[in-house]
Amino acid sequence: MRTVLVVEDSRSQRECISHQLRCSGLNVIQASDGVEALAKVEKNCPDLVLLDVIMPRLDGYGVCRLIKANPETRNIPVVFLTGKGQQLALFSRFQGDRAEAYVSKPWQPRELLATIKKVLLNANIKFDRASADAWTEYGILNLNTVELYQSHADAWTKYSAQIIKLYDSSLAAFEQALAIEPSHSNANKYRNRVQTIRAILMKKLEQTQPCKVCDYYYGKDGINCAVHPAGRPQELCRDWEFN
Repeated sequence: MRTVLVVEDSRSQRECISHQLRCSGLNVIQASDGVEALAKVEKNCPDLVLLDVIMPRLDGYGVCRLIKANPETRNIPVVFLTGKGQQLALFSRFQGDRAEAYVSKPWQPRELLATIKKVLLNANIKFDRASADAWTEYGILNLNTVELYQSHADAWTKYSAQIIKLYDSSLAAFEQALAIEPSHSNANKYRNRVQTIRAILMKKLEQTQPCKVCDYYYGKDGINCAVHPAGRPQELCRDWEFN
């Protein structure tokens, strides 16, 4: 059974699409924004990603670029789900983001299913060995995405977890490049730069880190989080952000 990751910030639309895909025999996992989508791709390696364009935290274009730049996920096909008002922008960026197809909102179930099945049928499932250059480019793209977060005035208080994760991803990519080609000058230069920046940010994180009662005590000796007694929320609260 093929697995499709449905990425849509509207819960009603996400559930509706998921129901339609399940009824057609597909396995479905869901994500409500771009950051969650990347985590689900990394964890589940779906056969296809159905991706909304306008989303909080990281938009569909950014998600698609990171999926396609990552040597471990670049063969996963992406289908954009876009409103009519977004189509002109989509046409101009379509090739650059390397998505396989798009479906317009409001979508027609038959068109959506036909597009997904056609893309799955034509998907290139060959996973060739990535070069050091490919890993380096992916690392640099992660750093470019960090800049998008850091352009916000409240970047550190609101997006610290995403920023650290992106630095970790870029560092891992440069390490992969150097494992393939130890003398790769760009990978070595960027790795050293990221290691320095990350060390500074971790010190800053330790100074601004919130209370970690949820992390240390949740469920132990009958002590639960007063704010989230049922457990970790779907949308992270600051007390769960650094687990």
